[in-house]
Amino acid sequence: MSRLNLDHLALAAARIHAADEVRRDPAVVKAAKRFAEDSAQALRSGGALAREAQSSWRRHSPLAKGTGTDE
Repeated sequence: MSRLNLDHLALAAARIHAADEVRRDPAVVKAAKRFAEDSAQALRSGGALAREAQSSWRRHSPLAKGTGTDE
């Protein structure tokens, strides 16, 4: 039967406590909120870029202008 390694258990508990302290740190919370907001804005901007590129492609495409190779 295995024996509990109390030093290992104590170290694991200390790491969990430290991780929780970091997660609750006001600077970390603030940075996480800002990251989430910036990420959402980046997704919106990326969507706008994709729509504009698609629209521009349609305006400039030879097929849209009727200058295709069909004779």
